[in-house]
Amino acid sequence: MNTARRTLALVVAAGALVGLEAPARGAVVVAMDFDQLAAEAHRVVLGEVVDLSPRWSADKTIIETVVEVRVETELSAASAGPLVRIVQPGGVLGDVGLAVPGMPEFRQGERALLFLRVTGTDPDGTTTHSVVGLAQGKFTVLPRLGGGFDAVQQYPDGLALAFPDANGTLCAVDRVRPIALDLEEALDRIRCVRGEVTP
Repeated sequence: MNTARRTLALVVAAGALVGLEAPARGAVVVAMDFDQLAAEAHRVVLGEVVDLSPRWSADKTIIETVVEVRVETELSAASAGPLVRIVQPGGVLGDVGLAVPGMPEFRQGERALLFLRVTGTDPDGTTTHSVVGLAQGKFTVLPRLGGGFDAVQQYPDGLALAFPDANGTLCAVDRVRPIALDLEEALDRIRCVRGEVTP
């Protein structure tokens, strides 16, 4: 066998979406607006990705990636330290790769606004997190061209978002305009939704 990288596809079931089929290119998840992300997250942080480390899961069944984020701004009631650890399925180890549609993609050195859910504890005692709403819960920080204020941009690649129709039936939409906001506006909205300031 040659050393060509083998890629496995894992479709993530992110809720019981009766009558919906995931498109071939991705997963189907219930759409969440910005305020829902802020309200449902256990932690919201603005920070820089400082490390990406693929590993086998504890039961040795899948590859997962550990993402370490240095916290620049904490938007949660209590700070849990200067680093946040995200563990999500997918990654590459040697000749084996696991691609998971809908998972947020991270790059070392990038700044991101993250809506996180606590998922457990690693063997070293560090609390682990996942991103709320899959790729919906990660916003990349983009410097404005020509200077000025930074912006945050959502990149929900690999997702088809499901919205309720007039009868309350969920309907998947393959093309959705991602959320983009001024960074300071986004931080103020999060503080407001989470009860840190008076609207």
